[in-house]
Amino acid sequence: MKRCLLLIFLLPIAAFAAPKNIIVMVPDGTGHASLTVARQLKGAPLALDRAIYGTVQTRSADSSVTDSAAAATAMSCGQRTRNGAVAVNTDKVPLRTFGEWAKAQGKAVGIVTTDSIVGATPAAFSAHAANRNDADAIIEQQIASGFEVFLGGGRKELSGDRKAFLTQQGYTLATDADDLRAAKGKIFGLFAPGEMTAKVERRSGKPCSEPTLPEMADKALEILSDDPDGFFLLIEGAQVDKGNHANDLPWATYELLEFDETVAQVLRWAKEHPGTTVLIAPDHETGGLTVLNEPSEGARAKALRDVTAKHTGKPKNYFVHYSTGGHSGVDVFLAGNDPSVRPMLNQDFPSALAGITPQTLTELKGKTETVDGIPTLVTPDGRRLRAHRDAVYIKATGKWYAR
Repeated sequence: MKRCLLLIFLLPIAAFAAPKNIIVMVPDGTGHASLTVARQLKGAPLALDRAIYGTVQTRSADSSVTDSAAAATAMSCGQRTRNGAVAVNTDKVPLRTFGEWAKAQGKAVGIVTTDSIVGATPAAFSAHAANRNDADAIIEQQIASGFEVFLGGGRKELSGDRKAFLTQQGYTLATDADDLRAAKGKIFGLFAPGEMTAKVERRSGKPCSEPTLPEMADKALEILSDDPDGFFLLIEGAQVDKGNHANDLPWATYELLEFDETVAQVLRWAKEHPGTTVLIAPDHETGGLTVLNEPSEGARAKALRDVTAKHTGKPKNYFVHYSTGGHSGVDVFLAGNDPSVRPMLNQDFPSALAGITPQTLTELKGKTETVDGIPTLVTPDGRRLRAHRDAVYIKATGKWYAR
């Protein structure tokens, strides 16, 4: 018996084998009640219904109710931070993002969202900032990242100088659905000035040249799957959160149905491509939504459809109650194609998916100067590093870090 135990202890411990392809899908601000309403409106089970297998606990380092920036930082970097912080720890030191880890492994990386590309969730997987509203720092880091795919809104962030920077980095700029369909290779798609047009507005007949979330996901998979080493892809359905913040049930529900359509599409793709792990979870719940007893289910669906036809931004919600215009601290659902991948806390995503442990970026030394209004680090060996493009610069601390 002792000999057997000794042999067990002497056996080599296998390293964590990360999947070839990793897809994280985030329906921002979606709680269980939102699923209930979406199911009633659809009149059939959701793709998510067949994929849910657990729950995830959410909070930030400084609150039991997280914001999107802190939640996405935990999911991307494996460590909780303060609300409002993007991929930095509580001391404002940058944490390696999931995208940066994947890039270091030789994988292609894509970020897809219906929000502005500089929104909190896409930012936390691709950039670093002490304040989630530091759009200039975020967009510059995203362009400099080398990631293969960025698709979302946020065209107002793209100055003439940044358009030239995009070209220098090898990206094709796409601004509408036709551009997206024609694009090949590295792509930076910015399809709206800010967030993309809500699905409920498109259903109401508003003209729109923007691609849908399923179309963006399909193009991202097409481009990223060309990499023989695999890829990491974030897909965010951002506007369930925005609808619930506004206590606007049609807005939130139609966004969730489009996200669910994307889930079905991605799970089919994963089934056809072995070695792909899909993990789906909201970052938090928004609105404190409760589904009440009246009217009947058939009348509920009709009420939502009727309101959609004359959507005004904040219609009567008939059969639900919103307890807040903010976030709540309740647990959220966990779904995917591999129930053995089971993070119980939001900061467990990187370790559960790929065996990744939290890691801070390396601080750079030198003298900070301002050149043409831009912070620049002059290193001891005489190099000049421009903020955000050549190195990560955290304005709140004045410190520099290597990617």
